[in-house]
Amino acid sequence: MDMKLPALGVLLCAFSFQASAAMRCNSTLVSEGDSTFEVQRKCGAPANREVIPAAPVTGNKPNQSVTVENWEYGPWSGAYYLLKFFDGKLVSIDMSR
Repeated sequence: MDMKLPALGVLLCAFSFQASAAMRCNSTLVSEGDSTFEVQRKCGAPANREVIPAAPVTGNKPNQSVTVENWEYGPWSGAYYLLKFFDGKLVSIDMSR
């Protein structure tokens, strides 16, 4: 029996799985894809906020950069949450204790 086929199937399943992070705020959840407006409405203002503006357009080159925002919440039950936004959309949620 050729063992390459089952191994290939397992490998393909591993790469096709994508986990989406979420964070609980009060009785609601925020998750990747939410806007900065939605997150602030559900969780309130962050404890810390860093905004890195998109690079300005120079000459006639198209601007391919995005505005990056890093928001920090916590400590909530000893945990800190770092949320990263690209152009106003939540792209990652990291938790640390």
